[in-house]
Amino acid sequence: MPLLKNAQRRLDAQREIINHFSRVLPSFNDLFDEHSWYIFFACLTLFSFLMAFILSRFITIDDVDYDYKNRNRRSNPFSNIRRTRLF
Repeated sequence: MPLLKNAQRRLDAQREIINHFSRVLPSFNDLFDEHSWYIFFACLTLFSFLMAFILSRFITIDDVDYDYKNRNRRSNPFSNIRRTRLF
C-alpha cells in the first residue's frame, strides 16, 4: 500500500533530519574509549552522590498526614468517661 504524498514527504523530511544530526553529532565511540568511559562514569556517580547528600541537608520532606497540632492528644477524648446502662 503506497503512502500518501504528504506522509511520504513527512517521512523523507524526518529521515533527512535524522541523517543530518547523525552526521553532525559525534557518536559514542568517537567521544569515549573504554578507559575514559570508566573515568567519566565514576566521576558522574561520585558527583550524583555528593549532590544528593548536599541537597538532602537543605530539602526536607514532611509527612502530609501527620497532625503536628494534635499529636499529644488521646485518640478518644471521652476515654475517661464510663458508660452506664439505664436499664
